[in-house]
Amino acid sequence: MKYRRLGRTNIEVFPIAFGGIPIQRIDEESAIKVIQRAVELGINLIDTARGYTDSEIKIGKALKGINQKVYLASKSQNRTKDGILKDIEISLKNLGVEQIDIYQLHGVNDLDTFNKVFSEDGAYWGLVEAKEKGLIRHIAVSSHSVDILEKLIKTDKFDVIQLCYNIIETEVEEKIFPLALEKDIGIIAMKPMGGGVIPNPTLSLKYVLQKEFVVPDPGIETIEELEENVKVAMHIEPLTESEIREIERIRKEMGKEFCRRCNYCQPCPQEIPIWVILHADSATKRLPYQTLKTGWFYEAYQKAKNCIKCGVCITRCPYNLPIPELIEKNVELVRQVLGE
Repeated sequence: MKYRRLGRTNIEVFPIAFGGIPIQRIDEESAIKVIQRAVELGINLIDTARGYTDSEIKIGKALKGINQKVYLASKSQNRTKDGILKDIEISLKNLGVEQIDIYQLHGVNDLDTFNKVFSEDGAYWGLVEAKEKGLIRHIAVSSHSVDILEKLIKTDKFDVIQLCYNIIETEVEEKIFPLALEKDIGIIAMKPMGGGVIPNPTLSLKYVLQKEFVVPDPGIETIEELEENVKVAMHIEPLTESEIREIERIRKEMGKEFCRRCNYCQPCPQEIPIWVILHADSATKRLPYQTLKTGWFYEAYQKAKNCIKCGVCITRCPYNLPIPELIEKNVELVRQVLGE
């Protein structure tokens, strides 16, 4: 099993990292167990963010007393110098460390945000100061936009970039990977399984792992998921002809207009659990009729019928999905299934 060099950071990491979004959804004891098991299995890079509610705190508690080296990455959506410096202090306290290995400008997805973070009092300069003080080791950035990623790379100010990459979202292969490799910038791939909604997540992870210079960081919630992902990472083999055909089938079936469950669109003013209703097609196929009719899914469906198409969710979605239209479409789907 070969470790992967994370660009000019020269950090050598296990082929996959641990994505810290899903542990928000589980209790502290469960989160600690899955994180510690990840370290036992060899994972040595954990990625989280200030915006992931209690994720940093759970990670800090899980790593307390562990002797082996685990690299930590976090990020902040604060766009000002002073703001991001305060966020770094909070991250350090939550994680229980004196220095964070990789700190990212979180979600630089448009030109306006790009200009803000590089303005005179912009967040980028807060990262520079934090590095000078020894609070962080490497400056990084995450983005969901291929065009903005290209601009970010060309500044030559970042040691690591974090981008979306899976069997559906492959634009970065042609436009971004060559630029990053030229500048020896490390690449972390978020959403390697499309936020858990790609029908064959194991195949999607295998696809991403074909690129030896990419470190995917699947969000991990259970020990079962963790062990399956590690198994794939430790036995990387070329894609077979049948797997390539399956990838093409999934691409045609899913298209690119799908919810990745990142929850950046929340909270909804009408209290609609957006990702739940946007996955109504899957839910109606796998959930018992009683749950669809009376359980938690039915409650989500009832709330979704109250969508007023205010558009707040659209402004937050990094994938620019037409969320109100998708909610309406899925509400109609459920209505037909329930025969209402």
